[in-house]
Amino acid sequence: MFDRADNADESSAGGLEPAKRPRRAAAILRRFVAFMFLGLAIGGIVALFILRQANYDPTPTLTPELFEAAHERWKAAAPRNYDIEVRVTGPQAAVYRAEVRDGEPIAAWRNGQSLTSRRTFGTWSVIGMFATISRDIEVLERAAAKGAQMPLILRAEFDTQYSYPARYRRIDNGSRKGGDAIAVTWDVVEFRVIEAGQ
Repeated sequence: MFDRADNADESSAGGLEPAKRPRRAAAILRRFVAFMFLGLAIGGIVALFILRQANYDPTPTLTPELFEAAHERWKAAAPRNYDIEVRVTGPQAAVYRAEVRDGEPIAAWRNGQSLTSRRTFGTWSVIGMFATISRDIEVLERAAAKGAQMPLILRAEFDTQYSYPARYRRIDNGSRKGGDAIAVTWDVVEFRVIEAGQ
């Protein structure tokens, strides 16, 4: 009689009956696996969000219509005398500076080194920048006329006062065989209007 009571006490002291232990262990394992998958899903969503934010480009897409409108605004508001500094990122990264007087580029520098060829002075003037963008727009228009894949993605932001290209991003889609997409970005870091006589 005492033996049975002792056994009952040992059974309750040891926890669950032997038949219930595997069910409890299985329930704990299921809960662990569910939390693990939930953690992986949340981690994946957070990682995708971080990657999207890191690669997100808020610069508006450039269309021929937006380009023409910006170019017309520049022609109407363009100062005759200005200094401009442009930071270029991409395969040939550099900082360019140009001086424009009476509407003509008179000097230019690349990474602080003076450019010597007068025909290159205008490349980083606003007129030169619009000319470069115009050629890229023509590439898109020719591709659209043929119904071909767009070889470039163009994005641009224009200054609200003078309408110069404050930021321009050109992404070559890697349409050439074996090519990867190549991105080049210009950012105007300084645009200073020079008063006549300075």
